[in-house]
Amino acid sequence: MKKTLLIFCSALALQTMAQPVIQDSANLPLSGFNVPVLTATASGGAGGAGANQTWDFSNLSFSNAGTYSVILPSASPIGGSFPTANYAYSFMGTYSFFSANASKMDVLAYTITSAGSGNDYSANPRTVLKFPFNYLDTLTDSWQKVGGSVNTVKLTYDGYGTLKAPGVTYQNVVRIREEFGNGSDYQWYTLNPLMSVMIYDHNMNTLYHINAVQLRLAETALPESKGLIYPNPGSGLFTFNTAHLPANTPYRLNICNSLGQSVYQITELAAVSTVDLSTLPAGMYYYQLSSNAGSIQSGELIIE
Repeated sequence: MKKTLLIFCSALALQTMAQPVIQDSANLPLSGFNVPVLTATASGGAGGAGANQTWDFSNLSFSNAGTYSVILPSASPIGGSFPTANYAYSFMGTYSFFSANASKMDVLAYTITSAGSGNDYSANPRTVLKFPFNYLDTLTDSWQKVGGSVNTVKLTYDGYGTLKAPGVTYQNVVRIREEFGNGSDYQWYTLNPLMSVMIYDHNMNTLYHINAVQLRLAETALPESKGLIYPNPGSGLFTFNTAHLPANTPYRLNICNSLGQSVYQITELAAVSTVDLSTLPAGMYYYQLSSNAGSIQSGELIIE
């Protein structure tokens, strides 16, 4: 009976992963997360739409364009101009601000250096995601820059599958098409964390790769011999060992299901912590260990 249930849960997990859903904004990267941004000319465009796609950009010649740094909105010198922002990042001396609630995520300003100029959408913020966002869902939203006219954007969840970039493969990603009337941009999102890891700009025919591999999709931050988590797979009791990591640093643990929903959190781990997940259904989950400096390690956790 247990084996049958395990097979059923595994099949169910595969089914839910087949059509990933962007549920909410609970898994946005934490402040202090820093990753490189790479750019390349999109010689073949943005690729096709549909289910179980493989978008392969691994053969393109990407070059370094700077660093994507998640910050507290208040940490920006212009953050006071965007009091509703609860997520922000800096890039090449510019700042972007977002407001996320239970139903949507809006961009208030995008890569600006001063409020009231450039891509400052505070006159009428532009929606970038809705919650939940299912495959083939659409949303049309109006937006306006300071001093500009009202425009519209149509968002479409037009595909999901595998995204390949040089040195990294992202599984179970969602692609959102952004139609502006004069062309379409595209953003590829991972669910855990919820972030855009690839952007296609139709105006420049350029791809921007926000290289977030260390957050979830490759366990390269620590060698396996360090024994961060054991046993894995396990029946519900898991031990997380951070004793080999730098002391006097609080470590946080976040565990999500295959839909990207957070199911368990610890805001401050002990050096050796036993986590009881026996109340969760059997299947595959994802863990992220982080500190104030950013992500430490992430990967799969399997409950048998």
